[in-house]
Amino acid sequence: MTEVMIDLETLSTETNAAILTIGAIKFKRNTPIPSDLKDCDTFYRRITLQSCKTLGLHLSKETELWWSEQSYDARYEAFEHPDRVSLKKALNDMTIWLRGAKHIWSHGDDFDCVILGNAYNRCGLKVPWKFWNTRDTRTIYDLANITMTDLPQDNSHHALHDCHRQITGVHKSLEILNL
Repeated sequence: MTEVMIDLETLSTETNAAILTIGAIKFKRNTPIPSDLKDCDTFYRRITLQSCKTLGLHLSKETELWWSEQSYDARYEAFEHPDRVSLKKALNDMTIWLRGAKHIWSHGDDFDCVILGNAYNRCGLKVPWKFWNTRDTRTIYDLANITMTDLPQDNSHHALHDCHRQITGVHKSLEILNL
């Protein structure tokens, strides 16, 4: 599988945002994704907030307030779950997991990939994809006339579940567009 969907949960909307979780799923563009995450090739890491602070990544009071309004499960996963690694460890692990990936997808062309690229740079690591290999779900959804409300809404703001939902949207879009 050469396609990868990534999703981040962050503590800011700036391009140098502190990262709370990283999720990614490998998929095939024209093959439906399994409905159960256990049957998918996934990458998931919860990040220690201190490792982001040490790197000088941005934290936003507005985003903290937004998080306080999210579900208990989303907040627990983003902030409290004890299984966490440093950002640099997560990015090293992700680089290994991404081997063989051709296209890196995210929901928007100016958030997840940009923030991850900046995080790689801050950690002194090489970004494991070329900028011309990124893809954007929002564009294909727009072309297919799909809105986020057309997609499953369960487990919002959990990076892996968001990836799964976004891949479902890509497949629906390709079907509508006859591609």
